[in-house]
Amino acid sequence: MPISEDDSPDDTCSGAAAGGFQDLDQIQDRIEAFLRESLPLCVMYLPGIADGSIKIRSEKELAVSVCKRLKAVADDRATLFTFFNEDPDVREKGRTDDMSVLPSVGMAYLKVGAHYYDCEEQLYIIEAKRLPTPSRAGQGDRSREYVVSDWDCRNSPKKRRRGGIERFKEGLHGQVFVRSAMVGFIQREAPDFWLAKVNSWIDELIANPIPCHTARWNEDDLLFPVVGRSAGSRLSEFRSKHLRSGGADHMTLRHYWLMLR
Repeated sequence: MPISEDDSPDDTCSGAAAGGFQDLDQIQDRIEAFLRESLPLCVMYLPGIADGSIKIRSEKELAVSVCKRLKAVADDRATLFTFFNEDPDVREKGRTDDMSVLPSVGMAYLKVGAHYYDCEEQLYIIEAKRLPTPSRAGQGDRSREYVVSDWDCRNSPKKRRRGGIERFKEGLHGQVFVRSAMVGFIQREAPDFWLAKVNSWIDELIANPIPCHTARWNEDDLLFPVVGRSAGSRLSEFRSKHLRSGGADHMTLRHYWLMLR
């Protein structure tokens, strides 16, 4: 957790404390604005895009490539934050977040309210998923993995909770945050198609709850457009709000969908 004002550091990894934000929301606003501006630029350098080959890449390969590009842009612009790939989750150390946003290496501590975030403290996390997620032999139906995993086993009490939105709702990712993001890699069809498809999957979870889930699904979980996609743009942005395990804790997700076709 962040260092308190009373325990403010006497030295840092490399540099003095910086920032002066009133709360975490202020810096997360900056992070989301940066993602909105920079993700379309990063797409152009993804494997298979720059050379025109458009090969189907693995989810991890795409996430790692985007993370490296975001880090390069953030470092070049000397922002207050940087990006890190496959970072252990704050609460669930056995799990990793596809991408995390940390204070820049050049400033070991970022002051936010009465707290100091050091160079290893997460400010924001991002989960990445392909649209569609391919199903391979022996893995069952993975087509809904942006929302929920192991669809064939949905009625089993031993069903794994590995879906994108599912992990956030179940408190397996981002427990300490009320805001996080998902990046969707669209490799087939168009954003409108996937918006209707994802929301239909959520509607089904509302009507037919999965037994192993500890958080109930409702209409707030549905995705709504935030920024209209202009002609030629590779980015579509959506927003959703989620009631998490326990029933009293909400979080907001930003969904940044990137056209790879």
